[in-house]
Amino acid sequence: MNNLRQEKSHGTPPLELVLLRHGHTQWNKERRYLGSSDLPLLPEERDGLAAHRELPELTGDFWRIYCSDLLRCRETLAAAVPWLEDQAVYDPRLREMSFGEWEGCTYEQLSDNLLYRSWIDDPAAVTPPGGEAWAAFAARLEQFLTDLLQEAGLSTICCPDQQRGDGQTSSSAPVILGHERKKLRVLIVTHGGVIRHLLAKIQPGVTFRTGIAPPPGTATVIQLQ
Repeated sequence: MNNLRQEKSHGTPPLELVLLRHGHTQWNKERRYLGSSDLPLLPEERDGLAAHRELPELTGDFWRIYCSDLLRCRETLAAAVPWLEDQAVYDPRLREMSFGEWEGCTYEQLSDNLLYRSWIDDPAAVTPPGGEAWAAFAARLEQFLTDLLQEAGLSTICCPDQQRGDGQTSSSAPVILGHERKKLRVLIVTHGGVIRHLLAKIQPGVTFRTGIAPPPGTATVIQLQ
C-alpha cells in the first residue's frame, strides 16, 4: 500500500480497474484446482459471456486492455468484448498461481495431505510440490501493478482516438480537459486468485483471505482516486 500511495502522490492520474474473471471451465465446474493448466472454457460459456457485452463495466472506452495469456482468459476476452482483442496485451504475469502436483485435484482428494493442510493455513510459508511459491506469485503481480501505475503517470500527451471494432472510439492516452485529467479505465481479464491478490494489495483492510473474487465470467471494479 505504501508504494501505491507514493506512485499516486507523484501524479498518477485516477485509475479505474475493471477486473474480469474468466468464464467456467470443466475443472471449475468440478471444483478442481486450476492454475497453470491451460484449459478452454466450457462451450456453453461463450454465449453467456456474449450476453455480458452491454454490462456497464464492459462498455465505454478503455485506456489499456490486459489479459492473461492462458486460453480460458483469451477466450473470455474474445466472447465478452471482441472489439478489444486487437488492443489487448497478453501478459503471463496475470496467470493464476501454479498448483504443481495439485493441479486438477479436488479438496476432498487432498484433505488428508498434511502438506496441503499446511498450505491452506499459510500459503506464504508452504509451496505446492512442483508449484509456484507465494513470493513469486505476489512479486509478478506487484510488478505488473507498479508498471501500470508508472505508465499511467507518464501518459500525459493526448493521442488521436483509435477506432474500435464496433464503430466506437477508444482513446490510447488520457484525455486532458483544461487542467483536469480524465480517469483512465483499464480492463484486466484474469483469474480468481489474481483478482483476490490485487484487491488485497489495493483496498485498505482487505487481505487475500477476505478478498472475494467475482464469480467466473463477471467483473469487479476498483477505483483508485
